[in-house]
Amino acid sequence: MGNNTSQEHHQGSTSKKGFLWSGGLQSTSSHDYPDFLVKLAKVLVAKSLAEDHVEGVTQSIFLKHVCNTHEVFGKRLFNYIAKHWSGKSTTPTTPPSTPSHMDGKKKEGKEKSKGGNNCPHLSKSAFLAGASHIISLLTDKAQMEFYIKVFSDDEEKIGRSDVEELIFAAYHSSTTTHKTCCLPDDILAAVVTGVMHGKGSVNTKYLQGWLDQHCPRIVMWLHRSLTHILTTAHRTIPLNTQENQEDRETPILDCPNNSSCLNLHPALIWLLTCSIPRLYTRPIRAEQQRRPGDSMPSSPSHLLLDPHVFIEKMVSAVSPTHWLPLYNSDTDGLSINRFQHHVFGYQSATLMFLTAEEGNMFCLACDQTWRDSQHFWGGDDCLCLHLTPEYKIIEAGPKIAYFNVSSRGYPTGLQVGTDYTNRALTLDLDLTMLTYRRIPLRLKAIEVWGCGTVEAKNAQVDLKKRESRDTENRRKVKINKSDWLDNPDRYLIEMAGNRLNYAQYETNSPGGASGN
Repeated sequence: MGNNTSQEHHQGSTSKKGFLWSGGLQSTSSHDYPDFLVKLAKVLVAKSLAEDHVEGVTQSIFLKHVCNTHEVFGKRLFNYIAKHWSGKSTTPTTPPSTPSHMDGKKKEGKEKSKGGNNCPHLSKSAFLAGASHIISLLTDKAQMEFYIKVFSDDEEKIGRSDVEELIFAAYHSSTTTHKTCCLPDDILAAVVTGVMHGKGSVNTKYLQGWLDQHCPRIVMWLHRSLTHILTTAHRTIPLNTQENQEDRETPILDCPNNSSCLNLHPALIWLLTCSIPRLYTRPIRAEQQRRPGDSMPSSPSHLLLDPHVFIEKMVSAVSPTHWLPLYNSDTDGLSINRFQHHVFGYQSATLMFLTAEEGNMFCLACDQTWRDSQHFWGGDDCLCLHLTPEYKIIEAGPKIAYFNVSSRGYPTGLQVGTDYTNRALTLDLDLTMLTYRRIPLRLKAIEVWGCGTVEAKNAQVDLKKRESRDTENRRKVKINKSDWLDNPDRYLIEMAGNRLNYAQYETNSPGGASGN
């Protein structure tokens, strides 16, 4: 034991000399580590000694208690820590010699141990150094860089299969179960297709730049889940318990068995939370909303829904807690009038999903209220995404949305994009053809979800009721003779042609209206 202890100190000093990271040098002195990491290391070492008869943290214990959400990710992380903090591969060192007077039962148990001396493991100091570095990754850039290195084995190039494992591991870390009623393979594979462009491998710097542009928070859930385990497992492992759902900070994304998944798949929602601005996943209270047409303001953190709680609190219809269905062409009818009736008047951000032939699916995220205008509109958080079969952001920024129905002399329908010679998306008023970068596609369905609070939906319902009452009241208005003489509509009617005035309808003189 003494030799192993001195060996750990020697390895710690070697690591301290300087494995340079983007986050800086990492100290490996035991007194520099957080208390919860030191306790976790002791628990894992004790588990490894009891189950695998190895001094250190074995791979099986590491996978069971640290990376139990995704085995492939656990093995990659284990090997990466061993490579950079142990100063050697995972080949085990020679265990301490067994005393000749060792108890017979212990000797028999050790002989029956599977793996025994051949079990790959980490030294305690290596585990502490690696875990300490992981919890020190504070920025999105540093986290993205680290996990790309883990899955590329710190190589300059990363293969397609490695990118797939990175995406799937990030998704599964956000789920409570790997078994859902719908397979997310096609949805997640669209991200891989967007990254690779048909190539077998890409540069890791290119991968990081692509992810930063199209889905910058894709490793956030993976990192939060791992950090949560590293900070709480020292309490839960000895008792064989798990943290309460109310206390855990990692996101939960699940697809209940009773759900039909006909609307939005959890994998698609998860991808959107990795890409779209947090305005859409953090609803703004009614009192903070601006006037119609203004972009949505930022809200104080104490008034916002935490993004992890946002995914954790998903309802049985596999939609986020506060997302409300405004329009579905399958049930409400595929027409421009039905679209306007259900979407217009909703004073908050919306997500519009367009499904077309050949497996194409698009999403238009609007941070402003929908309007009928001959001008382009949209705030800084407005963007358009191609979801399948290739995932990427195709337009983003202010004034990229155009919707015109009533203004004559201007193009009608929906247009998205700033380049008037090559719009990202166009949709005709008949809602039959969708054009993507000049490629015509037959439209199949439209869905619009409201991303505001319940108050925003209630305000839309109240507005529709007021409009209906006003229309009905105008129909019931009776104008007498004196009111009609001063009514502006009378002069407009007379200017349109040589028409009889209201008073003449009540005369019985020859040639009068009543005589006819």
